[in-house]
Amino acid sequence: MPKRYFGTDGIRGEFGVEPLTNEFFIILGLAIGRSLLASNNCKKKVIFGCDTRESCSKIIDQISIGLQEEGCEIHNTSVVPTPAIAFYTKKENYDLGIMVSASHNLYKDNGIKIFNKDGFKISIDDENHIEDYIENIKGKNIKLDYLSSSNKLKNINISNEYIDFCLKTIKSNNTKMHLTLDLANGSNYNIAPKVFKKAGYDISVINDKPNGININDKCGSTYLNHLPSIIKDNGSKFAISMDGDGDRLLVVNEDGKVLDGDDILYTIIKGKNILNENIKGVVGTTMTNYAFEKFLKEEGIDFIRANVGDKNVMEKMLKNNYVLGGEASGHILMLDNSSSGDSIIAALQFLYYSDILNKKSINSFLKKYPQKITNLLIDKYLPENIINIAIKEASDKFSNNDLRLIIRKSGTENCIRIMVEAKEAERVNSASKEIKYFIKDKLTTLLS
Repeated sequence: MPKRYFGTDGIRGEFGVEPLTNEFFIILGLAIGRSLLASNNCKKKVIFGCDTRESCSKIIDQISIGLQEEGCEIHNTSVVPTPAIAFYTKKENYDLGIMVSASHNLYKDNGIKIFNKDGFKISIDDENHIEDYIENIKGKNIKLDYLSSSNKLKNINISNEYIDFCLKTIKSNNTKMHLTLDLANGSNYNIAPKVFKKAGYDISVINDKPNGININDKCGSTYLNHLPSIIKDNGSKFAISMDGDGDRLLVVNEDGKVLDGDDILYTIIKGKNILNENIKGVVGTTMTNYAFEKFLKEEGIDFIRANVGDKNVMEKMLKNNYVLGGEASGHILMLDNSSSGDSIIAALQFLYYSDILNKKSINSFLKKYPQKITNLLIDKYLPENIINIAIKEASDKFSNNDLRLIIRKSGTENCIRIMVEAKEAERVNSASKEIKYFIKDKLTTLLS
């Protein structure tokens, strides 16, 4: 059965527009309390964090109304990166951590990510359980007017503890390196500069002035156009570009080359091999470049593909007892350091192992197969069956031996993602256009 509210990474959509209304978030709080916090062994202790969107405080207030009705004790850390909530939920034995964020989306969107007591994102079964309770509460037409916040939210500051947590993952300092940090006007605007300064890096910082509506706006890990010229001008070795809630990153090197999640993992693994650090296996996704899979095979390292979404990657990592995994989009998972994707920790690890390779004059570039991801925007109310038909017929028509093709509806945005990979760039570009226009025409035909 298709999910009603949860997508690839939590709940996400335009705030104030159905279904993400004020009333919905109150019901969501009730549903979370009745589903995940009903156990007799549960302390009903919840911690909130958020990114810099103007709607965040309103959402925290509304969810808290529902949670408090179920007898929950609520702590609020305000603006922190998503991995800080994962870290602190586990450290301080909260039953749940709730991050209010829409990650890399623009400010009008918002939503939540939920972490369990072990600092991992809740399971699909837990998401289904919450959704069933949402429908149950809606079906009873409960009057919500009488519910109001008891104003018992306790504000706490976890920034310093999280900064110390990040710094403890560093193996050595490189005090000579100059970096540019692009903080997407998001969750890391205050914390990341402190970490990198304390780690000994010389930093230039951009997009660190959030105003509630500029998160991810032509900045951060989804917009790298300006970074090559910036780091050329200021002499940075790398630009570290994070997303709005700080759980993923991309890197631009001094030559202007963009390093995605595959490249970052490649550098880390290459460096670990030099230092004889054992790697049992790695989990990627259907979007992971085949060249990365081929590299791991040559190194004698097991590789498993999961469906898109860091939660899916994490599930297979835990099942197979692997500590490394990630997505090309920049989620890097390292269970020996953190229970979630963490842009700061991943950057620190990348910089350390990159330096190892550089000192030994070892090539740190993964020669990837040409790959292109095309996003076809669609109406948010487009029927699921129509989308499924178009994707299925496009996949059947264009799948052949010289293409690796992944077509899927995005779980975080209103679009169909078309990933094409082949040995020749020209073939990738031509196929991407053909497939996009085929799907557009098919959708139009099916709706007429």
